Amino acid sequence: MTIRTKLTVSVTLLFAVALSTLGLIFIRLERAQLELQAGEDARIIVSTVDRAARDALVQRDDLLLLSYIKFLQQEFPGLSFVDVSWTDGERTRTHHIGRPREDDVDAKREQILKVKDPSDPARVVTLGIDIDEAYFKAQVDARVGRVTRDLMRLFGIAILVAAVFSDWFARSLTRPLAALSEVAGEIGRGKLGVRLEWKSNDEVGSLVQGFNQMSQRLEELDAMKRDFVSAVTHELRSPLGAIESFLNLMAAKMVGGRPSDPAQFQAYFDRIKTNVGRLSGFINDLLDVAKIERGKMECTLRTMRLQDVAGDVVQFFEAKAKEQGVTLQTRLDPNLSPVQGDPERLRQVIVNLVSNALKFTPKGGAVWIQAEQFRENGGRFLEVAVVDNGRGMDEDDQKRLFQKFAQGKNTNERVAGHRGTGLGLVIVKSIVEAHGGKVGVKSQVGKGTQFHFSVRMS
Repeated sequence: MTIRTKLTVSVTLLFAVALSTLGLIFIRLERAQLELQAGEDARIIVSTVDRAARDALVQRDDLLLLSYIKFLQQEFPGLSFVDVSWTDGERTRTHHIGRPREDDVDAKREQILKVKDPSDPARVVTLGIDIDEAYFKAQVDARVGRVTRDLMRLFGIAILVAAVFSDWFARSLTRPLAALSEVAGEIGRGKLGVRLEWKSNDEVGSLVQGFNQMSQRLEELDAMKRDFVSAVTHELRSPLGAIESFLNLMAAKMVGGRPSDPAQFQAYFDRIKTNVGRLSGFINDLLDVAKIERGKMECTLRTMRLQDVAGDVVQFFEAKAKEQGVTLQTRLDPNLSPVQGDPERLRQVIVNLVSNALKFTPKGGAVWIQAEQFRENGGRFLEVAVVDNGRGMDEDDQKRLFQKFAQGKNTNERVAGHRGTGLGLVIVKSIVEAHGGKVGVKSQVGKGTQFHFSVRMS
């Protein structure tokens, strides 16, 4: 059964139950009101007979009383029988008007009235009045039956209207769901990035908006996956190919188990070592990202001198910077107060940032490390920045930073060194946040970039 059918049946049944309940309540109230009215009619009959008897006694006319009782029987069929006993001194006259009272006491109710003449106590009229309750019950049942039939007709019309409305309501709700199902099928068949155009300010609109965002994110992730696979292929193939080539060259230089040219042999060995280090760094990045996803990124904080770590990083990249024709220096004050940090992890942060800066800084440019102290929420922090005057990046590229496998448009252009995998800044962000700091970026196209991060001071 489809959701549309379920909704239609459910709403119609709910409407039917509600109408039935209201109808039963209304019929019960109507019956109670009619029964009260019947009781009131019976009291009016008895009161009217009583007044007629008093009038007849005053006028000393029993025939007037009998005529009036017969008239009342025509007006009120519930007055089934009246037994009149007229006593005038020692003489008593008895009259029976209507059908005699039967033994069915449930159907009739007898009331005895004894009326005396105020001016002559010897003159008395005794009335035995039978009220036919079966007549009143039949009247109540007839009226309730008419009301019930009218309600049933209205009930049928209302249910028909409710079914039509329920079907329209269910169709309006399920239409976007059906469209979502169709779009989801297209995504399942590999057509990523499809959108559903649906505008409404309700939960369905929010669902469609969330689905469109998911579709867009899937498209971005697919593109990132392709870029990552391409980067991984390059990261693995290039050093492995170089290692294989240099090993073949080294084997060709071997004569009698000894290298024929030791200097050249050492150069090949150094190149192999460099490529092995590149592979090792790539694998370590993947392992770090796996730790981040599992929440296992650990940092052992202790008092340390950040300027010493920055100096080691500058020394490490000094040869590469000279080869590229880029000036690399640290501008940290040697007397800078210590910070609370993990030396190895902070070294990893600065290495990643300096490596990126060198990658996007052309020949003749400069890269430097600077720092500035600040206070926040009662604590002292050191903001460290890696600055370059390279090509910079636009706002779209800046929004993509710190996402796994995400790389800016800059990577599509010529860069110094390998393109990377888009994992370095993710690792940087996680390490900085593990230190209780924040990381950010400022950049302008053609004017350079500044990556900065904060760390708590001792």
